[in-house]
Amino acid sequence: MTKQLSGNLQTALARDAIVSYLLLNINGTRYTDAPFDITSSIEGSSNTYEAQGNFLGIGEVDENSDLAISTIAIQLSALVPVVVANFATPSIINQDVSIYRILYDQSTEEPVGDSTGDNGLLIFKGRVSAYDITDAEETASVTITVESQFADFEKINCRRTNLTSFQRLYPNDWGMEFSHETLNDLGWGRKV
Repeated sequence: MTKQLSGNLQTALARDAIVSYLLLNINGTRYTDAPFDITSSIEGSSNTYEAQGNFLGIGEVDENSDLAISTIAIQLSALVPVVVANFATPSIINQDVSIYRILYDQSTEEPVGDSTGDNGLLIFKGRVSAYDITDAEETASVTITVESQFADFEKINCRRTNLTSFQRLYPNDWGMEFSHETLNDLGWGRKV
């Protein structure tokens, strides 16, 4: 998919030296791989992404034109008990994840972009599908597998068109509240 970049981002990419950082949002927990906290409005409101050393990196993102499930692995340090408590639990499954890359201007000490929040590139968006804890002699890590928006595209089992089933994935959405009242087929178009 072709990405449309603002003039400020195109100018920053044309420089000799490019400084960029990742911004990670896992269900409202925000991390960055920068050596300092970054405040950005790329998600619609001003949010602070915490620099902490627990966020170790992400796998490669393969972008193509196929309508397929793509995955990415996020690696976090499991040496900190808070990371294990937050991300190595069954409740993390199906949580939303967004990964952005921002360009950073060292002269102004601000992300490159404009006032409308156009200062980041969305690299990946999806839902957590699995997690894995890896222990070594002197280190440990939690690897979170995230699948793209097409992860549940063909899933049929255990889905119903009622409010309870719908709110398992979207707890604050009441769009299926009156679905039980429409038990007959819906007539579309002109009656023949």
